[in-house]
Amino acid sequence: MKRVPWTLLIAVTVVWLLLWGDVTPLLVVGGLLIGLLTMVVFPPPPPMFTGRIHPWRLIVLLVRFVVDLVVASFQVAWIAVRPQRAPMSAVVRVDLQCRSELLMTITSELVSLVPGSLLIDIDPRRGRIWLHVLDASRPDTAERVRAQVQAQEQRVLAALGPDRGKAKKEEVA
Repeated sequence: MKRVPWTLLIAVTVVWLLLWGDVTPLLVVGGLLIGLLTMVVFPPPPPMFTGRIHPWRLIVLLVRFVVDLVVASFQVAWIAVRPQRAPMSAVVRVDLQCRSELLMTITSELVSLVPGSLLIDIDPRRGRIWLHVLDASRPDTAERVRAQVQAQEQRVLAALGPDRGKAKKEEVA
C-alpha cells in the first residue's frame, strides 16, 4: 500500500464535516475512514506542480488580473449599452510557450475569466489555446489578443513556474 497523503486526507475529512454541518468525534472518525477508504480504492494522481511559488510575482499576477478584470468589465458593459450594433466577434488561436497542462490551464482560466473572451479549447501537446473574442472590430484584434495572452502566460510562469535555470526543459518547451 502506498503512503497516504495526509494533507489530502485532512482536506477530505474537512469537506465531510462541512457536508454534515456538524463536528462530532464520530463524524471526524467517519470522515477519516471514508477519506482513507476512498484514497485506497481511488488513489490520487501524483502532484502535477513541479514549479515554485514566487510570492512577489504572484502578487503582481493577481493585481494585474484584477486590473484586467475591472477594465474589461467596463468595456463589455459599454458594448452592451451603447447604441451601435453588436461588434464582430472572432476566434483567435494563441501559441503558448509552456507545455505544462497545469500552467496552461491556469493561464487559460485567467484569460477566460476576464470578460470579453472565452476559452474554447486547449491543446497541451502543441501549446495552443483557442479563444472566442467578443469585440474583434479592429483589424489588429488577433495580434493584440495574442500579445495579452502571452504576457499573461509570462506572468503565470514568473509566479508559479520553475526556477529560471532549473527544470526549464520540464515545464517550458
